[in-house]
Amino acid sequence: MRATTLTCLSLLLAASCAAGSNFLSPEEAEESSVYGAFLAARYAGASRDMDRSAALYAEALELQPDFELLSQRSFFAALLAGDFELADQAALTSAEGAEDPQLVRLYLDAVALERGDRYEDSPDDPQLGAFARAVQTVMTDWSRAQTRSGAREVAAETLDVSAQVADYGILHKAMLFEAAGQWDRALDGYTSAALNGDMIELATVLQGALLERRGRRNEAIALYRQRVDEDPYPDPEVLYALQRAEAGRRAPRFDANEYAARALYALTRALTRNSPGDYTALFQRLVERVDPEFARNRYSLAQTLESIDMDGEALAIYESLDGTAFETRAEVDAAWLLFTTGRREEALLRAEQLQSDSMDETARLLLADIYRLTDQCDRALPLYASVSETDRSARQRWQPAFFEGICYQQLGDWDSAEARYIQALEYAPDEPRVLNHLGYNWIVFGEHVEEGLDMVRRAAELAPDNGAILDSVGWGLYKLGRYEEAVGYLERAAVASPGNATINWHLGDAYARQGRALEARFSWEHALELDPQPRERTLIEARLEGGIETGPDDIE
Repeated sequence: MRATTLTCLSLLLAASCAAGSNFLSPEEAEESSVYGAFLAARYAGASRDMDRSAALYAEALELQPDFELLSQRSFFAALLAGDFELADQAALTSAEGAEDPQLVRLYLDAVALERGDRYEDSPDDPQLGAFARAVQTVMTDWSRAQTRSGAREVAAETLDVSAQVADYGILHKAMLFEAAGQWDRALDGYTSAALNGDMIELATVLQGALLERRGRRNEAIALYRQRVDEDPYPDPEVLYALQRAEAGRRAPRFDANEYAARALYALTRALTRNSPGDYTALFQRLVERVDPEFARNRYSLAQTLESIDMDGEALAIYESLDGTAFETRAEVDAAWLLFTTGRREEALLRAEQLQSDSMDETARLLLADIYRLTDQCDRALPLYASVSETDRSARQRWQPAFFEGICYQQLGDWDSAEARYIQALEYAPDEPRVLNHLGYNWIVFGEHVEEGLDMVRRAAELAPDNGAILDSVGWGLYKLGRYEEAVGYLERAAVASPGNATINWHLGDAYARQGRALEARFSWEHALELDPQPRERTLIEARLEGGIETGPDDIE
């Protein structure tokens, strides 16, 4: 009967609108209220106001406590919002009869683990996929490994996970060896886990901390230093560990829940790489339920929430990371999030304060980027130069050199801009943005057009779905009079970046050169709808008025 409740409620609500609410019985009024709260909760969720969505689902659930769909929706909304009190309640009521029970069951396992409850393996459930079974295995193992004797028992068993997540199981097993006091096997496991790029930073932190606690501080410092030197922008926790070890401060120790959270976090990295989105955020929340103080997971969660347009929640997490290894990185990301969501003045003030308080290069690059994007290149250039001049490897230097070039070009100094682009290309010969920018400008200026076309073709091979790069190839072919080839690339560019005015203008010109007047006019008109730059607008309007021969061929 409950399966048809929403359909009935929708008909009931429509009838009440026609007949007036005075004609509803108390039972009908209650069902109408349930449906109203349900609709409002769905709308809030679609608008990414997850706190309100969770509260509205809970309100509907109070009126219909045995309605399983409401229980499940309430659970998902509360978990995504990070309202664990409400998620705990909703999980208990939705565990039975849920359409997709695996996350609910895993969440209840996480609650039990956080509370220190010991439980055994659940029966093999065919509804659980390979990833979910691996998550369940990790939590079951650590519920049994609360003591050293328990850890020894679990560590002696064969880890049963699918090949899809076997690499992530290596880290889990290494931590079990550490908890069991089997130090050498743990260190070997961390070394193996670090071969997986998703786990290199976390494995390094765990391995280094164990080395320190075993009296091998110098080896730990060498390990941290190696990772810092290899990374253009060193991982905050590895850098923090290096600074702590060099200062002689004690390495952290971990309990079973903290180990479990790190093993679960390693598994979520597979989700982040393969299918970032709501599902990833839900599992990162599950990790947070096990260990709410795990800063690496919270920082990663904030990035995921930002990627799914939950900007308020992401900002709150970034701001909660003060005092952790991720503090500066989170402050940089918070300022950039403010900037990209229209709060530019607040972002600029934060970036200026952060740059004055921190020696971190990412803080300087943040402020330089904000200056550059707000037409203050005269203030951005010294910051980019200060980063370029530091003792860095070549592959770390291309970015500031590249953005210096953009700033010089914005200031009208093409010679200096070209020199910086060439320098950036020497640092990073396979960087698509550098290849595209220098190649495109050579094409536009009519200098080294063939060489410029080769560059943007190479960039397109490296980034085949980048609309701006496809546009560069198409425009280069257009400048060489190869209009049929140009149209192919420009059409692909317009599909990849449909909101780009420049691409649509270029496509219109290419159509016109082929005699496709109707399509050219459509592309030019569409370009005007996309708010082009003033000089582009003037040229496009001239094209619409007088055709392809009206106005200059290009804008330098």
